[in-house]
This record gives sequence, C-alpha cells and structure tokens, in this order.
Amino acid sequence: TSYSQAGYSLLGRVIEKVAGMPYERAIASLIFEPLGLSHSFFAPIDAMTRRFVVGHNPGEDGTLSVSRVWRGPRCRNAGAGVASSVADQLRWARFHLGDGRAESGDRILPPEVLHQMQEPTATLRSSSLGDAIGISWFLRDVDGVRTVGHSGSAIGQFAEFLMVSERDFAVVALSNAGPDGIPCNQAIVRWALENYLGVVDRDQEPLPYDEARAREIVGNYENDAMTCTIRTDGAGLTLEAQLKPEIRAALDTDPGPDYPPAAIGLLPGDGDEYIITEGGMKGLRGFFTRDKSGAVVGVDLAGRLSKRISTTSR
Repeated sequence: TSYSQAGYSLLGRVIEKVAGMPYERAIASLIFEPLGLSHSFFAPIDAMTRRFVVGHNPGEDGTLSVSRVWRGPRCRNAGAGVASSVADQLRWARFHLGDGRAESGDRILPPEVLHQMQEPTATLRSSSLGDAIGISWFLRDVDGVRTVGHSGSAIGQFAEFLMVSERDFAVVALSNAGPDGIPCNQAIVRWALENYLGVVDRDQEPLPYDEARAREIVGNYENDAMTCTIRTDGAGLTLEAQLKPEIRAALDTDPGPDYPPAAIGLLPGDGDEYIITEGGMKGLRGFFTRDKSGAVVGVDLAGRLSKRISTTSR
C-alpha cells in the first residue's frame, strides 16, 4: 500500500456531509473551540492577524527565499490545511494523552476511541514513518517504548509531532526552511527523547557496499508524480528523487527544489531494505519490491511506491 493524501481529502468531504457544514467549520466547532486551540486556523485571513511564519526554500544558488503560494487549494485542507502553533499542538497532544475530555471537563471522545486510534491497523515495511499505522497516527517502537506521531511538510514548512503515551510525554518541533527542515526537527525530537526520557533513537547502520547487489537495483523508477533514479559509481549508491516537470508545472504552489542525489546503503536482512545516509532526507528508509522471478521491479520512498522502468540510470 501507499500513503494516500487523497484519502484525507475524501474523509474531509465525508465529515462535511455528516456534520452538515463546511469541513473547516465542523473542525472548529467540534475540535478547536472545545479544546481551546485558539491559534489553529484554515483561512489565511485568520492566520495573518497573528504572529506567523512563512516557508522558505533555496534557489539554484542556495539562497533562501519565501515559498509562494503560501497556502494550497481548499481541497487539501483535510490533509494539510491547518496553520497552528507549537502551544496548540501541545494542547492537542495533551488531549490524546488524556481520557477524551477537554480541560473544561467536557467529553469530546470516548477514551476507547482515543486508544483505538493508537492501535495498529496495518504494518509498514522498512518505513521511517513508523512500524505500523493506527488511525492517522504512525506508530513506532523506539528503544523499548511505543511512540505515536505524525510528521509533515508543505511549501517550505516542516513539522514533527511525537508522543510517548506510556510516559505521558509529547514533543513538537517546527521549522520553516528547506532543505534541512526535516533533519533539524528530527534532531530536536531525538534530543528531547534522550534527555527527558532516556530513550535513544539512532539510524540503523547500512551494510558495506556490494557491487552485485548494487547492479540489481540501479535504474530508473517512476510513479504518477515523480521519478526516482538510483546510480552507482562503483564504490557506493545514490538516490535522486525528482518531481515530474508536468506535475511541477501544474501546481499552484511552489514545491521547492528537488533534493540533490544522496547516498544510500542497503540494510541488514534480505538486502531489499535501504536507508538514505546524507542530505535533507537523511535517515529515510524504504525498500525494493521483486516479481515472482526475483527481479527488482519497484522501490518505496516515503511511503510511495514507484515502478521500475529501466535497468540503466539516465
């Protein structure tokens, strides 16, 4: 399976039909207002009257500039439309660490529903997103404890949200500049886990370079939105992911530049799992798929599958 942003958009439409009001108003009345999330908004006109930051992405010369357009179309609101503060996100975490009541004592959700959201519904293979997915939460075991979280990025904005329910702990990190926003947030979260809980989160060490295995996976891969090219120089492997030109041209927002090629290494096991070891996607894990004959036919990157289209890299 692949991560589906469209699924959240569909869910937003279902909420509109059930609630009998626009999605944004439903979330405000059912979630934001009862929980006191007074700095979480969908409309730019609301955010612009508070202190807010804009995203930044580097140009071809590396100079950072403001990412435009600031917000995407309304259809994305259910999956990536909220502008929020660290304080509000920590209030959101406090709610999920509790018994389903707001600070006022009002019941928002039954406690069993909150707990169900944090139970696995499907396992994930070699994914930095987690070991499994609950209901909107990614679940991952780190140094003997279960973490619950969901990270995201859009238009030069990056967020990392993580809870450790059994320790009544949550941490949120936000940044607004690429390409280092994701590794910056992850470093902050890892520091907090180690220094507050004694939980150490380290990337898995890859195997030494193997020429025979490298030849199996080198080539070009693609899905509907992007291409993925894996190359070898005879001493190591690199992965380059690029948004397709027609997709970039059709966007009404600035997605920022593609990441430059980054080194990857195969992980211990069957040799079909890998980890990116440098750059803005450092620590990201994925895997290769094979057909019945054993030939590599696809690659997973950030929860999205791409099909192999050639065995030689361009």
